[in-house]
Amino acid sequence: MSVPEKRWRPRAAGLAIAVALAVVVAACGSSSSSSGGGGSSGSFMSAAQISQLQSIVSKAQAVPPFVNPGPSVDASKVKGMKIMAIPTASQLPVCEQIAHDMVTLAGTVGMTGKVFDNSGGASGWIPGVQQAISQHYNAIDLICGIDPNLIKPQLQAAKRAGIAVIDSGLFDTTDGSKTSPIVTAQTNIPNALSIQQSIAYMLLQNKSKPFDVFEIQSNDVPAGVKMDGALRTEIKTYCPKCNIKSTNIPVPNWATDVQPAVTSGLRADPSIKAVVPIFDGEVPPAAAAVRASGSTGVKLYGDYGGTPEYITQMGEGKIPMADDVGPTHLWRAYATMDQTLRVLSKQGALPPQKDSDPSRLFTDSNYKAVTGVNGGFGTAFATGYKKLWGLG
Repeated sequence: MSVPEKRWRPRAAGLAIAVALAVVVAACGSSSSSSGGGGSSGSFMSAAQISQLQSIVSKAQAVPPFVNPGPSVDASKVKGMKIMAIPTASQLPVCEQIAHDMVTLAGTVGMTGKVFDNSGGASGWIPGVQQAISQHYNAIDLICGIDPNLIKPQLQAAKRAGIAVIDSGLFDTTDGSKTSPIVTAQTNIPNALSIQQSIAYMLLQNKSKPFDVFEIQSNDVPAGVKMDGALRTEIKTYCPKCNIKSTNIPVPNWATDVQPAVTSGLRADPSIKAVVPIFDGEVPPAAAAVRASGSTGVKLYGDYGGTPEYITQMGEGKIPMADDVGPTHLWRAYATMDQTLRVLSKQGALPPQKDSDPSRLFTDSNYKAVTGVNGGFGTAFATGYKKLWGLG
């Protein structure tokens, strides 16, 4: 059984889960002069800064190369083992697809697997961990950076039962070899770099004069905190007169709270030109709010996730979104499975930044690439990992 290297058509993303909304307004304004000492060609940025941002965007739009993460793995040692894949929330299309890809990949090396569908949050993940313990699974794969601290007792119980816990996309690649002691192994992802690339495009698209940004944070996900910091650093560096107003909405509350939050934000501040949903699972309600506002000059940026459905809608002008940055689900699955195989075969896990998967920036100039092989990421990574596992 092999994993098909083709375009994935995701299911519609609608979130319907509930917790409470907390609103935090943070201004990043400055009374100093615009960065770059007067700007260039009518911009608040200097010619050098504009050139820097253009270079970032150009590189980010290209197909990322595959980098061999480490030595080969003896996959024959895992035959007959079982893995449980638990996505952050089944309503997040990319995360759900990664979990299903994991199960398919397990079959290619003689393992079996199960996706534990859930609505998100600790109450959704705990039953999956408990089921893995009671049914004697060999590994639990937490998909899309589930915070292990939120289910620490259950994960500790799993490890005592001899079950390996691999957290996919837990920390950022900038964190180096830092790992969580709660899990057996993890993979890290370039979230900070991804949001930097998206914000670079946002700044170029709105370079004529300083503007305000409305950000939707999701600080219940570690990656959300990392990306919020990267966004603020970029704004401070290139546009200190651009103000950031933000609201923190937990993942389970996206469906109910994102649209009214964006609507209120736009009504309160006509200087907002960019709405930044940190994750693209927030795109449907955020886009609906922008459309309803009638603010034709406002676009969505950030949107980490790389969901092909939204990228296509963006390119066709069906949603007011200017870019989407993120991984392809299959590369994330391969990287996570590689780490899982190394743990289960007793070979030992790689440093988490080694088994990483890159992002690609999609805009109206390259959005059609998402309909290509593996969502526009090519075949080199799949070929590379198969070779490492002795399958190619």
